[in-house]
Amino acid sequence: MYMSRARLLPEAVLDKSFNNVGSSYNIHRLVWSLFSKGSDDERIFLYRQESDGTVPKFYIVSENEPKDESGSWDIDVKSYEPVLRPGQELSFSLRANPIVSKRDENGKQHRHDVVMDEKFCMKKENSGKDNYSHVSEIVQQKGVEWLQKKAENSGFSIEEEQVRADGYCNHIFYKPKGKHNISFNTIDFTGVLTVTDPELFQKVLFKGIGPAKGFGCGLLMVRSIR
Repeated sequence: MYMSRARLLPEAVLDKSFNNVGSSYNIHRLVWSLFSKGSDDERIFLYRQESDGTVPKFYIVSENEPKDESGSWDIDVKSYEPVLRPGQELSFSLRANPIVSKRDENGKQHRHDVVMDEKFCMKKENSGKDNYSHVSEIVQQKGVEWLQKKAENSGFSIEEEQVRADGYCNHIFYKPKGKHNISFNTIDFTGVLTVTDPELFQKVLFKGIGPAKGFGCGLLMVRSIR
């Protein structure tokens, strides 16, 4: 596996061929182009977008090394084979798309954003009044609950008081083709986790957590606590 830090070159951002580079769907296509030749290719990478105020920057974990055939990127690539052990504490950062699945009255299953689902439930319990908790409180509570459930089968554990959930954000992908746009919400998690099963945890580091992995979600970034 490989861990890469990739920046779009300033001249590439200004070039007309990269018009509207800030749009979520274009970002998705740009990163995909480093690994894939066609829309039917299997995704072999995870990524997360950051910004230093000038040009887009990405952290990428992938099975293969990224290949910049357009000459539009500055890429630093390193081998990524983390050494893990039970009981190991690591600081972590994660941008995820936390969802909950529920069945309707007809038994059909639907996926809901955990924050919006909680707001709907609270509003229903309070006879439609908008007197539910502040969004930041819901993000922290329901976000951490979601991550704790994911952790149970992912080889790590977290303590609520050691995790911060914030940065709640909606993303809409305006696809140039197709009948439906893509919309989802993300939460940014930071904190400390404990490795419980190194083998399972390594799979999570390589394969990611939660849905929307092809659109910049699910990459769990960790580092040793010194």
